[in-house]
Amino acid sequence: MIIFGWGKVTKKIIGSVFQRTCNYCNTTDIWKLYMIRTWFTLFFIPIIPYKTKYVIGCPKCGSYIELTEEQFEKMKSDIVGGVDKPNMNPSEDFLRYQGKNGTQANFLKHMEEHKNKQL
Repeated sequence: MIIFGWGKVTKKIIGSVFQRTCNYCNTTDIWKLYMIRTWFTLFFIPIIPYKTKYVIGCPKCGSYIELTEEQFEKMKSDIVGGVDKPNMNPSEDFLRYQGKNGTQANFLKHMEEHKNKQL
C-alpha cells in the first residue's frame, strides 16, 4: 500500500526587505521576503516541490503580496549583496498600490503630491 499526497507547505524566510504599513492589520513593520513551496509527499515525507510562490509578507497578520520570479530575484540579490534598506518605503507602484484599481491608484498619487506640496 502506497500513501501519497500533496499540500505540505514550507515557508523559507530570505530576509527583511523594507518598512511598510499593512492594508489588513494597519500596522507598520519591516516586511520579510519569503519563498513558499507546496510539496508532493510520499508516506508523509515531502519529495518533490510542485508549486513555488514568491512573496513579501506582513510579520504581524501574515498577509502577503505575490511577486514575480524576477522581482523576487532582484530583492534577494539586494539582501544577499548587503544592500541594507529595511526602513526604506518601496517606491515601485506594484507594491505601493497593490490591490487598487487604476482610478484609486491615481487618486492616491495625487493626494501624495498634494500632501508633499503642503510640507
